[in-house]
Amino acid sequence: MTQALHSRLGGSPFGPAGTGKTESVKALGHQLGRFVLVFNCDETFDFQAMGRILVGLCQVGAWGCFDEFNRLEERMLSAVSQQIQTIQEAVRAGGDMSVDLVGKRLNVNSNIGIFITMNPGYSGRSNLPDNLKQLFRSLAMTQPDRQLIAQVMLFSQGFRTAETLANKIVPLFILCKEQLSDQCHYDFGLRALKYVLVSAGNIKRDKLDKIGSAALEDIAEQQMLIQSVCETLVPKLVNEDIALLTSLLSDVFPGIHYSPNQMKELRGQLSTVCDEHLLVYSDTEGEKGKMWLDKVLQLYQITNLNHGLMLVGSSGSGKQWLGRFS
Repeated sequence: MTQALHSRLGGSPFGPAGTGKTESVKALGHQLGRFVLVFNCDETFDFQAMGRILVGLCQVGAWGCFDEFNRLEERMLSAVSQQIQTIQEAVRAGGDMSVDLVGKRLNVNSNIGIFITMNPGYSGRSNLPDNLKQLFRSLAMTQPDRQLIAQVMLFSQGFRTAETLANKIVPLFILCKEQLSDQCHYDFGLRALKYVLVSAGNIKRDKLDKIGSAALEDIAEQQMLIQSVCETLVPKLVNEDIALLTSLLSDVFPGIHYSPNQMKELRGQLSTVCDEHLLVYSDTEGEKGKMWLDKVLQLYQITNLNHGLMLVGSSGSGKQWLGRFS
């Protein structure tokens, strides 16, 4: 990618989903002190929309990473190639040359970088026109070493037994993918693994704040990782898969006893709100009220991890009402 930038070309990482195409562009920009903006391309992108984005990138000198670029229509790609070629020629000239984009005359900041990522072979994808291919340096991406990534992330989060934990959490995700039921919203790839590891780091920091580093040594780091798995994976599982995940956890982490976070203060507030709305608050195992309460608590935990979330379920299962109540 740096060779592409040196040649005043764009970078084009391509490969299957979850191979780190976008993350590599973001990481390189972070190391070089560049502001990276990621745009998810879809069929609704038109020539004017792409032009407005490129105008903004040209003026601030930011990097633009266009995800799933080959989802755009071929006629669109051909038109966009003219815009990108004009920008690259201006950058080669040192950024002093004025260019015309979507009816606007502007100077191009020489720090601009244009990257595109592609998943070739997927349905609904277009082939890049030849005049667009020659503007980018292609980079083939392969499946990353998830175990090494897990080790580095855990070490950076302050876990002392990161190698042991990585040797357990990666096979656990493989077992989940193989043995849990096939649901359209399930994901046990690198993104889901990253969420679990980031959540584990948050749990460890919370315990450091509450207990202190001296007392924290007595708490098994494996318990923190199990807590993270339960808080991030269990909410997305259908009911019949929860027992199977519990069984897999006991196999991968033998002898480790995990007690879920009770969140007593939040439960007390929920009880108060239920009384105000004349609802029956039930915390008894096996009752439907308990299942509803668990979902409210899971929704709270997920909102602490993700900026956006999706409630999945059959019609009439209370998705909208649960979101409004929470």
